[in-house]
Amino acid sequence: MKTAITLDLSRRLDFAEGHRFGDTGPYERLTGRIRFELDPEDLANQNIVDLDKVSTNKSGLVEFSADLDILKPVNLNNGNRRLLYDVNNRGNRTILRTFNDAVADTDPSKLSHAGNGFLMRQGYTIVWSGWQGDLEPDGKLLTAELPQALEEGCPLQGRVRQEFIVDQAGVFSMPLSGAPSIRSYPAASLDTTHASLTCRERETDPRQFLPTHEWAFAEAKQDSTGNQIDVTPSSVNLYLPSGFKPGWIYELIYETEGSRVMGLGLVGIRDLVGFLRYDNEDSKGVLNPLAGTIEKAYGYGSSLCARVLRQ
Repeated sequence: MKTAITLDLSRRLDFAEGHRFGDTGPYERLTGRIRFELDPEDLANQNIVDLDKVSTNKSGLVEFSADLDILKPVNLNNGNRRLLYDVNNRGNRTILRTFNDAVADTDPSKLSHAGNGFLMRQGYTIVWSGWQGDLEPDGKLLTAELPQALEEGCPLQGRVRQEFIVDQAGVFSMPLSGAPSIRSYPAASLDTTHASLTCRERETDPRQFLPTHEWAFAEAKQDSTGNQIDVTPSSVNLYLPSGFKPGWIYELIYETEGSRVMGLGLVGIRDLVGFLRYDNEDSKGVLNPLAGTIEKAYGYGSSLCARVLRQ
């Protein structure tokens, strides 16, 4: 069964202040959300890890959703009939910066965000969508809302390994994910005897275990001068009263619960691009804004994003 897709493009705006890009003309952006209903029994979805552990709706389908951003010629007949999908890097759009030498921005709309205008003059339609289910939604990053895997109605439990490296002195606590923009796997217990923390200066050095009383699952807040003003217990933060040593590798192993089915993010890319290239309308009869205008679809990504495409 084909994945059912529903569009909710709630925002339309002129791009680059209406600037005309050669023969292609002006561009516009369509932004909003895309919702998926995926058949877990479809053979094309069998390699999604833990898909069998996701709750389904009344139709027996798995639901998830993602942010959607389409940058296209106002007159698609002036485009080159090519869709260029930019695999965003941790929610950040990268392709305009890479191909057009544009300034980076989480909401590209100004003429400066078009850079030298190369992709626009060539007539490409650029598509971004959320695929990472571990990003914190903040309205700026492209995110995906992916379901949890469950066993007998309960979140999965397991062990997590996380590394931390800081660049400067004066850091006393870190999110367990390593970055504020990434969702952390919460510690199942704040008792440090149920976990282990080691440090080493170089990758090949032997790990040095830190006694359990020398660290905690907690968050340290600091004032503008770097002094600690408050320390509170936290299931999603690691606290070192002595501070993290810059450049050292800290390795935390702990028990957690809750696991999103991250493979659905990659499937969302597959099904979104297929929909935009081939379908005339979504599952509710809403017109595909690119219907009949795309002959070929390309994907671009570097670093993490290149690994997504290879996967």
